[in-house]
Amino acid sequence: MDRVAIRYALLPINQRLCIPRRLALVVQAQPSSTHIPSRSGRNKRNPQDQRETLPPSLPASKNSHIPPGWSPSDLIQFRQESDLISRDLPMNLDHLREWVVEFLRLGKLKLLDSSDSNEVARTLHNLDRKYKSSKDQKFRASVHHLLDEVRRAYISGSIPLAAHVPLHLLAYYKESGHLDQGVEFWNWLSKQENAPLSPIFVGAAIELLAVYGAGIQHCEDIYERTLDQQDDIGSQYQLQPGAILPDRSKAITIKGTSLGLLQGILSARLLYGKWQTSYLALDTAFRLRPTQVVSRVLDLFVYERPIFEALHVFFMFCRGGNRVSNATLAAVLNCLKKIIDQVSDCTSKINAVRAMFQVIEAYVRSAGLLNTQHLNILARAIVSAMPPTVPTKLSVVDEKLTKTVIDLFKQLFVYFAKHGAAPNSVTYNGTIPVVLSLGYFSFGSVLFNDMATLGLSPHERLAQSLMEAAGFSKNSELLKTAWTYACAVNGPNAGIQLNFRSWRTMTVAARRCGLDSFAEDQLNLLEPESSIRAKVTAEAVDNDSVEPSALAEVERENPKTEDAHRFEDLCAWMLTSINRVKDLQPGSFSTFYERPLEEGDFDAWPDSAEESWRRRLYDELTLEKDHRNARPALKAQSNLKDIIAVSDTGIHFDCLRYSNWKTINSLLIQAEAFGQRHRASTDAAIRDGRASLQQKGSNTTDNTAGARYPVTMEQFQAHQQDVRNERAKDMTEEQWRNRILRLRN
Repeated sequence: MDRVAIRYALLPINQRLCIPRRLALVVQAQPSSTHIPSRSGRNKRNPQDQRETLPPSLPASKNSHIPPGWSPSDLIQFRQESDLISRDLPMNLDHLREWVVEFLRLGKLKLLDSSDSNEVARTLHNLDRKYKSSKDQKFRASVHHLLDEVRRAYISGSIPLAAHVPLHLLAYYKESGHLDQGVEFWNWLSKQENAPLSPIFVGAAIELLAVYGAGIQHCEDIYERTLDQQDDIGSQYQLQPGAILPDRSKAITIKGTSLGLLQGILSARLLYGKWQTSYLALDTAFRLRPTQVVSRVLDLFVYERPIFEALHVFFMFCRGGNRVSNATLAAVLNCLKKIIDQVSDCTSKINAVRAMFQVIEAYVRSAGLLNTQHLNILARAIVSAMPPTVPTKLSVVDEKLTKTVIDLFKQLFVYFAKHGAAPNSVTYNGTIPVVLSLGYFSFGSVLFNDMATLGLSPHERLAQSLMEAAGFSKNSELLKTAWTYACAVNGPNAGIQLNFRSWRTMTVAARRCGLDSFAEDQLNLLEPESSIRAKVTAEAVDNDSVEPSALAEVERENPKTEDAHRFEDLCAWMLTSINRVKDLQPGSFSTFYERPLEEGDFDAWPDSAEESWRRRLYDELTLEKDHRNARPALKAQSNLKDIIAVSDTGIHFDCLRYSNWKTINSLLIQAEAFGQRHRASTDAAIRDGRASLQQKGSNTTDNTAGARYPVTMEQFQAHQQDVRNERAKDMTEEQWRNRILRLRN
């Protein structure tokens, strides 16, 4: 057994990561031995040197006492298994059980350190997150049992104490819904006098208690008590709203300022509807670490606040280069897609699509990676916002719009494919029926041909939509192609009997194309069930029995030329946006300083203040001498860089903090208007008996984005009215200043 490999494997995990992997030689398990042979050669070390370089867990000589039933290879093999499992997260129950059993055995022998405990808790927690949507409930139940074993071992003291073990356990119990066990574990932790509560896991405990329904005041008391226990008075001060930094232009790390603790109280405040203190906590997080705010904070606003506010927070994250997950982007896009489904006027639909692409552009420019789900949501939203047209009477405007949107989709597919997110069958099956229902048959045909070129199979409903479109446009070739696909995917060629709807759609389309003989030939060739044939034949004789297709309904609407022009302008704007980012490599940052994001009607909240007013108040609150003199001195642990800090997105920290400060002001004003309107509508609903009082903060079953405040047509119109009211306000600098100070107090 190589001595270097033994020393490497016995080091704590966090130290092993700093050592070149070439030293990590693969060591086979050896029989138990009480002697570690030394290396031979002229560079042989003396026994004293060996004793000093070996980790404490490794015996220094063959005469040292070794716990019974242990050999160095056991610890080496355990840590190698830990590396593999934490990296691959396998769904292998037997392997996981053996690994955890070995962890508990080595823990009882006092051979592990805190990094081993952290690694096991983190890996099991990540396993539950990875397979949360899996239908294999047995696997999740086994992970729950293993985490319970870790919790019991932690309480008994048989494994090393580590701050991240309670963090992962408390977070797991909250996410999995085992709230009672989580609260019981927290009660035990809070009573340990010899181990002070770490801010690292107190934040997770506060979030757990908020979901459990312990009450906002109880959560606030825990937060304040944890702050009071901090040794550094400077860290206590910096976590308070309105604290002044030593230097706004530099990155600063103050010992004890845990964003995990701030995240916990922020989550509790949002769950209990305390929007004002929630945004002040968000302001604190972005003031301290404008480029290192965890994505979980963004998720809280996406799921717990209206989408109009969540967009502001999303852009704040991207502007500073903070990490945003794929799932969060999809959630925001879905919220905007719901607005398109709710509203009826074309202008609002176009504004929502514009906001969706702004969100995608911000995500890409902050090094986010797109996937096909994002493309599917965006493509469906674009075609849903298209103004309906009359398929048999296409105007020059309609034809021009069709060409523009075809060009847009080609560029869009190429751009997403560059990110490894090529269109799939879901993209086409979800988009083409909407396009056809609006009367854009030539556009639908182009998409269908692309689908066929890629070798993707249409869904049965898509084939029916194509046949309906072929009948309206009297396109016999499209009818035959669509029928061929219907038979191949859901017909005799696939071992399935075509249903009556497919046969009926084909015969109606064939009559409109003048292909009665084609329909009769298919009936004779494929021989459907006698009942289907009889009904289809009867409808062919009685043309009046044919019900109007959904596609026919568009003939009752007259397309508005101005809506078509607006949509054409949207396509041109999106093509320009694609050209701005098409040369940006996936996963790389783009400067927001030289080219800020354009503001649209959804994310731009009107502000009556002049820039000079904002700058004066910002300097007063962040550089005012009385505040600076009263600020507690920071300890020597503070890391204040001498150079001007710049984010990965190319913005100086001073500018970034100022932009975030202005965004928080807009959010506070917007949230106040929404809160007043929401409270009034809730009170009216309670008075009328249409709603009842409900305890806030309890765990909800609806985990979709925007579930707390879903956007209905009425909500959207009310938001638009709030925007108009804000624009109509004419305030002096003193009035505006007092308003901001009141909201920030």
